[in-house]
Amino acid sequence: MLKLPITLDQIVKQTEKRTDGFINYGQKADNTHYQIPVIIINGGKSGPKFLVDSCTHGDEYEGTHAIFKIAAEYEKQEFNGTLILVPALNIEAFGTMRRATLSDEFNLNRIFPGNKTSYISHRLADIYMERVIAHVDTLITFHGGGKVLHLEPLVGYLAPTDDVNKKAHEMAIAFNAKYTWRMQNLPFDGVSTVEYKKKYNIPAILPEVGSHCGRLHDYTDNVELCYRGIKNVMAYWDMIPNPGYEKVKDMMDIELNYFHCYNGGMSTMVKRPNEIVEEGEVLYFMQDIFGNVIEELKAPYRGVVIGGWSVPMIRPGDWWSLYGKILD
Repeated sequence: MLKLPITLDQIVKQTEKRTDGFINYGQKADNTHYQIPVIIINGGKSGPKFLVDSCTHGDEYEGTHAIFKIAAEYEKQEFNGTLILVPALNIEAFGTMRRATLSDEFNLNRIFPGNKTSYISHRLADIYMERVIAHVDTLITFHGGGKVLHLEPLVGYLAPTDDVNKKAHEMAIAFNAKYTWRMQNLPFDGVSTVEYKKKYNIPAILPEVGSHCGRLHDYTDNVELCYRGIKNVMAYWDMIPNPGYEKVKDMMDIELNYFHCYNGGMSTMVKRPNEIVEEGEVLYFMQDIFGNVIEELKAPYRGVVIGGWSVPMIRPGDWWSLYGKILD
């Protein structure tokens, strides 16, 4: 199926190969607009329309800096196809350093495919699908741990039950992170890549890379991982030659599970990220304000620690552990 070009409502800068601009999706009382920032780079040769976006959640920045690097590099080079880059999909959340949209408090990655007649976050999801996703062949959508979760880098893909999802699985492997994440049995609805597949049947991956928990020490490395991952996937689609990066050793395929706490209190992580854990071993314990242990989280099966809540204080019902069931 022929994919039509993406149209922008406002062009900020345009060169022979690169166009920077915005898609508008709602006029405010001061006559400014809610906007989606878009960079379009024409490679000069035929090939796929490849989308990379970041900051569906406004406090997950690693993908944004990787997009900057890719844009600066490929606006000067020929390649096969077209790059469509969205540095901050939810730019309002991005600008206020928040996970959710400030205006209506919705989590954008729980409300796809959206609804243009509803709240502004729902309209953003709907307009993005209509004006961007409908016009691309494949995509990467970057996420991360944000302000409070730590997680090891992993790349999500939908269970490979058909040819499109098999492509997504291959993209996840090509990205070249330690873990690939089969996104099955998700505990929430409205996830972007699930809805993109339903409506447009395109292969997509969802890397989770970095968080505020370690940015002082690992931010540069995580941005580089995202940047290299984009190039690896471009090479998978024959947009560029293989960049030749060293392959990750002992890549592991997992199903990620989100375990919640029941109580609130002071949390202690017992098993560290990347540890293999046997069934019944303690992952976390929690103490009340007097130091009494009031809750333990035990591994329900053999698996690997991907991450978890990193702030010592935890509230009742919060995500406590991100735990991987090993699939291979």
